[in-house]
Amino acid sequence: MKIKDVERINELLKAREAVLELIGRVKAVEPSSFSLMIERGGDGSIKLSEEGADSAHYNGYPVSPGFLAQLKVLSLRELGARRTAVDEQLTALGVETEG
Repeated sequence: MKIKDVERINELLKAREAVLELIGRVKAVEPSSFSLMIERGGDGSIKLSEEGADSAHYNGYPVSPGFLAQLKVLSLRELGARRTAVDEQLTALGVETEG
């Protein structure tokens, strides 16, 4: 094994640890804590959230609990895909990963 492979494995293991931590944090959060920020220039940004409150930097719009639950599901899918990609790279380098 080459030193550059060891360095890459260490980078991937750190990335895997970070994504696993994020997955755990997202799983622990109630959907009502999620929001979707659509950023545009100036004060044209939009925030979709449970409370739908405006601020000086964005217009707020309330959304349904079902929308926020789906946002949580999508977040977990995205993070799961990232974890899978890291695991695949580790496997290609000969590293076995668990759960």
